[in-house]
Amino acid sequence: MTGADSRTRATGVSRAGVLARVTVATLLVLAAPAVSFLLTTGILGSGASVEFPHGYAVTLIVTVLVTAAASALGARLAGRAGLAAIRVVLAWWAIISFAVTVAGVSLGHAHLTELGIAILAAALAGLAVGLPLAARR
Repeated sequence: MTGADSRTRATGVSRAGVLARVTVATLLVLAAPAVSFLLTTGILGSGASVEFPHGYAVTLIVTVLVTAAASALGARLAGRAGLAAIRVVLAWWAIISFAVTVAGVSLGHAHLTELGIAILAAALAGLAVGLPLAARR
């Protein structure tokens, strides 16, 4: 149904329902890289103790896939309302990854640099998957 004075369409979805779906999408996208790193890296308190027990390639692939899947699920749940949430959360992860990469390079710590690159790859993959899906809904 379209109002005479507006170009928007009325929907049967409540604001509380939209807010709940956006919150779930935000939490999914926010937690995905962190959960993946907890499962695939051995971080014991500092940058100097970063290890990749299953190998860096496994960590990178798993983190990218988990983040992309979380972004896709969040986009499907939240629809267009999730565009801003997905963009903000993954931009936040990209900023963190840049800082971690710069710290790793400046400290000469290869594993810390690799960790930053993996977070950045995951953030970019999440954006590439989540934003188009959210825009279509």
